[in-house]
Amino acid sequence: MSSREYPKIWGSFERIAKDGSTLAFIIQDIPEELWSEAVEFMLGNYIREDVWWMTAGTAEDSQAIQEYRVLLTSIIHCKMSLACYLNDGGNRTLVGVNMCMPQEKDHFVDHNPPKTKAGLLSLRMFSEAMKVTAIYDKYDVSKYLMGAGLSVSSDYRGLGLAVELLKCRMLLAKEEGFVVTGGIFTSEPAQRSADKAGWESLYQVPYKQFGEQCEIEFNTDTENLKIFAAKVE
Repeated sequence: MSSREYPKIWGSFERIAKDGSTLAFIIQDIPEELWSEAVEFMLGNYIREDVWWMTAGTAEDSQAIQEYRVLLTSIIHCKMSLACYLNDGGNRTLVGVNMCMPQEKDHFVDHNPPKTKAGLLSLRMFSEAMKVTAIYDKYDVSKYLMGAGLSVSSDYRGLGLAVELLKCRMLLAKEEGFVVTGGIFTSEPAQRSADKAGWESLYQVPYKQFGEQCEIEFNTDTENLKIFAAKVE
């Protein structure tokens, strides 16, 4: 990891709320003192709505939640995750998080082996998806900045916060020395955000087929699992 400024503000923007008021947001590295808050944010709506964690049943198993908490904590320690804050008169409210980490070809993510059924199911999904080498092949790289989960508070959806997080992730990736950032986009809303951010869809597979590969029946209306990436050089 480079010896860069941390935490750094990567972007700021405004949006008009439904009531006509102006909302101001900033996107920045997650300060160390707020790491725990960001982890708990991801353990909120995200595990109840994301295709993979919902299919695995993570939210219904307290031990599985703790396993995921440990994993997210290890990811956030990489200092490559971003947060979106509502800036209201100097008071900041966390409204979005994009967990990120470096990923190298032929190196599986370091992790504590899960023991719960939900943890083992999610690991099986991830292991199968990581066999896809589209990002490495397309950009001729051996590593990239990988997304490890993106969530926006339900109160602030429809304002393009996920798109802005992905755009700022490109800036972060470049400063950290990566040529590419990318990852697995499990749901249609996430896939639309990647499209709007100008990312390229490199691979897709119907969930029915992917489920057969994993021997898992996916609980989702999303048709395809997709892998997106963006060159940042």
